[in-house]
Amino acid sequence: MNVGRYQVLDVLGKGANGSVVRGFDPLIGRHVAIKLLSPELAREDARQRFYQEARVIGQLSHPCIITLHDIGIEESSSTPFLVMEFLEGQPLDRILDKGTIPLPRASAWAAEVACALAAAHRKGVIHGDVKPANILITQENRVKLTDFGMARLGGHDTKDTPLIGTPAYWCPEQIMGKAQDARSDLFSLGVVIYEMVTGNRPFGSDSLQGICNRILSSTHLPASQANPSIPKSFDELLGALLAKDPAVRLGSAEELAEMLYPFARRKAAPQAAPPASSLRDRAARLLRSA
Repeated sequence: MNVGRYQVLDVLGKGANGSVVRGFDPLIGRHVAIKLLSPELAREDARQRFYQEARVIGQLSHPCIITLHDIGIEESSSTPFLVMEFLEGQPLDRILDKGTIPLPRASAWAAEVACALAAAHRKGVIHGDVKPANILITQENRVKLTDFGMARLGGHDTKDTPLIGTPAYWCPEQIMGKAQDARSDLFSLGVVIYEMVTGNRPFGSDSLQGICNRILSSTHLPASQANPSIPKSFDELLGALLAKDPAVRLGSAEELAEMLYPFARRKAAPQAAPPASSLRDRAARLLRSA
């Protein structure tokens, strides 16, 4: 079977909106990942989001963001497809199925996601769907941020935009239908980081309403209480990410990466980890300047 000029080798995954297959480009001689929109959605709003994803990824160039090679339309079904770099690895959600991730590794991965988000935010792009399933960990333990299908320009009015994505990773302003910005992605990444180091989501519930209520009004259990190996200073970092009010939330992905890298080096060089007072002072400065 072919999609355009690409030979389809096997299916990598399927979702509600389509599938991703491994393909081969005979013209260049390389393996690729091909994202196919479901034919049933090819003439609906999903088609526009699909093209939006191509436009967004096409503008972004960063080692931690999936690379777009091509876009086309399958002639037999008039279904659009994206052709991206093929990487051996696993999405983070599958890795989390096996248990928690040690703090140094979780911090290193999260810092790379933060760097990818920083590159997007500098272009005015909000990812809008940061979650483990959209974070690929390669065989070399490097990170690739994927799936920009829900991306939008920061600050755009979202009152009439339906809630899409995975509820457990929504930010408060998303639930309330308010405009989102870079800090919205950081809240979602905070949920991911918390899940990596504790094995649980900070605002888990058995129902959609329960999740939304907890995100809007509940205080999460400190990560150090769920996992005693987590230092109190890391609790403060997560608290700065998971603040309900964006105005008192950590402000930039660059700042987050800077704060995470010392934790990533903690195992190899314990003396490099910042003292709790240092992070407390920085968190206090962030709160005063908000």
